[in-house]
Amino acid sequence: MNQETKEALILSGSSETGGGSFSKVEINGSGKITGDVHCESLECNGSAKVYGNITSEHTLIRGSMNIQGDLTSDKIEVQGNADVSGQAAFRNMEIKGQAKVDQSLKGDHILLEGMIKVKGDCEVEAADLKGAFTIDGLLNSDRITIELHGKSKVKEIGGETITVKRSGPSILNLDKFIKTWSKELQAELIEGDTINLEYTKAKVVRGNNVEIGSGCQIELVEYRNDLKVSEKAKVGKSVKLQ
Repeated sequence: MNQETKEALILSGSSETGGGSFSKVEINGSGKITGDVHCESLECNGSAKVYGNITSEHTLIRGSMNIQGDLTSDKIEVQGNADVSGQAAFRNMEIKGQAKVDQSLKGDHILLEGMIKVKGDCEVEAADLKGAFTIDGLLNSDRITIELHGKSKVKEIGGETITVKRSGPSILNLDKFIKTWSKELQAELIEGDTINLEYTKAKVVRGNNVEIGSGCQIELVEYRNDLKVSEKAKVGKSVKLQ
């Protein structure tokens, strides 16, 4: 039985077309696609707007892309600007530009070296966040490593190992990219097994082994095994759980 050969969709200049199934989609100018898109690879080097869902094996956004739907891809690379009105699902996601997701974000691993705003929850197995972010819901991951290059905010954090530290000299020039006066994290609740925090403002921190480092302002710390508090941190109240 012969497999159907899918054609490539390449948009150059100012173009409009419908959705469909393609071997690859490449947008080099200003493109608009109406309908769902299924492809092996999608590359946006210009400006694109898609009125539908995108399903691909590899998505690379070097320019500016607005997706009026969901984005599902094994690997997502954002080097420019991505705006997703639905949810984003992936195995690996790398953001070296700016991204906004209006619903939830779910995958295996996310690497942030830019900025992201998620209006829903962010659920991944591992999170390496080295830029600035806003997550209106829950950030949930087995391993969370946050390196603050700007003011970041999340409603709740849940995980096994949670590390938050302020960045040193920026090798990636993120401090020039992210223009902000403060490098701090704000959260209502941080809960995990092993927690190590710097420059974090939180209402409640709860864990087994907790270390509150420089620049932290925590209203309540609840711990089961061990608690260390820096002289350069402020903790309103600490309670050892049984």
